[in-house]
Amino acid sequence: MTAPSAGLAPPRDLAQRKADVLGKLASERFAWLATSGESGAHLVPLGCVWDGARLVMATQERHVTVRNLREDGHCRVALGDPADVVLVDGTVELVAYEDLPADAPPVLADLPVNPSRVPGCVYLFLTPRRVLTWRHRGEIPDRTVMADGRWLA
Repeated sequence: MTAPSAGLAPPRDLAQRKADVLGKLASERFAWLATSGESGAHLVPLGCVWDGARLVMATQERHVTVRNLREDGHCRVALGDPADVVLVDGTVELVAYEDLPADAPPVLADLPVNPSRVPGCVYLFLTPRRVLTWRHRGEIPDRTVMADGRWLA
């Protein structure tokens, strides 16, 4: 654990950081999704829900985000604000509404743009591979709480 910086709260331990990240994933309803493609970096805000293992979003099939993810399924999502940052790097699986399995999580109904109600949309299932989190500069050295798809705590 890193020593506290002057005037800052002590850094959280790894278990607390993981718990805080899981709480934020369960409660946040919007995220910034970054992808990259032929035209460069692309960043968009999307509604999101956490299904317990993946962050799920949805957008129009025709959007640059989907085109970029079809070329390269890697992305980064940013949650929170500068005083409580969560960055999630991972891979995305694109799923059309009609291809959802019968046991799809009920939480998908909470998406503001929902392929079940909005024609031309697809689900984006983001599986985290790396998660970074910090609340202040004293937490930055130990900011990784997930690596290679495995929680470190």
